[in-house]
Amino acid sequence: MGMNSTNKILSNTLDILDDLYQENKIEKPRIKKVILKQEWNVIFGTNNFCGMVINFTGIHAVHDEQKLRDRTDSIKKIVGKNLFDTASEYIHSKDIQERSLAVGSISCLSHPFLSHAQIKKRGFNTCKDVMDMLKPTDTVTIVGYGGFVRKFLGKCKEIHVTEMRPKERFESIIIGEDVDFGPKEIHIHTEKENKKVLLKSDIVMITASALVNGTFDKLIGYSKNARIRGLYGPSGAVISDMLFEAGLNHHRFYEITNVKRFEYDSINDNSLETALKENQTPHCVSPRLI
Repeated sequence: MGMNSTNKILSNTLDILDDLYQENKIEKPRIKKVILKQEWNVIFGTNNFCGMVINFTGIHAVHDEQKLRDRTDSIKKIVGKNLFDTASEYIHSKDIQERSLAVGSISCLSHPFLSHAQIKKRGFNTCKDVMDMLKPTDTVTIVGYGGFVRKFLGKCKEIHVTEMRPKERFESIIIGEDVDFGPKEIHIHTEKENKKVLLKSDIVMITASALVNGTFDKLIGYSKNARIRGLYGPSGAVISDMLFEAGLNHHRFYEITNVKRFEYDSINDNSLETALKENQTPHCVSPRLI
């Protein structure tokens, strides 16, 4: 059920993009190049458009990992293909790598509509970052453990993280006279606890990888009581329309404003997420001022 509803959000997003391309008389781009990395797929299209998406390899391997080199032949077949066709073909796939390419294609297609001017023109608001809207009494839950978590430390009542990866991946072992375990300030839960934890949260930030593995709609449903219901992460650079319609009210993403630098970093930087944050343009968008 979850997968189908997330698929619907993606399909409807693609339909909106189709309309936007026609209204703005933009030529539909084709896939020019795909760069595969541990953790990420990067798609470059004609018209200087590009997108980035998680591929659940490397440290994120929770869905039967495939070796990147084993995918070379299948990727070669989509080079030159219309991005709309690629996205449409792969949205409903049960293969996580094909779903990754679908979301990456939608991200690439969204590229011309992610600037500050386009956000305003399309009737959305740019807003403060979620960290600037925290209250000391807030219980915050972040779906997906990453560097984003550290931004909340010491700024709210409780921080919870739900994760598909084993808890041991994130623990600290403190060895002195006794042996103790950390983290102390972050409560880590398995994904099976999503419903229980999210329902009790004031702020929920959902990793955009939920669009790829089909869990987004369930997670946003569990977040209905939260004051701020946000999406974050490199895979989230897509137009906001259907995300807001699904219940999101805070969309945090990076617009790739320097495509040449992004291609260089995609090829040469081992930490593409860090390079993205250092060299590209962050946006926080809401359907209305929150």
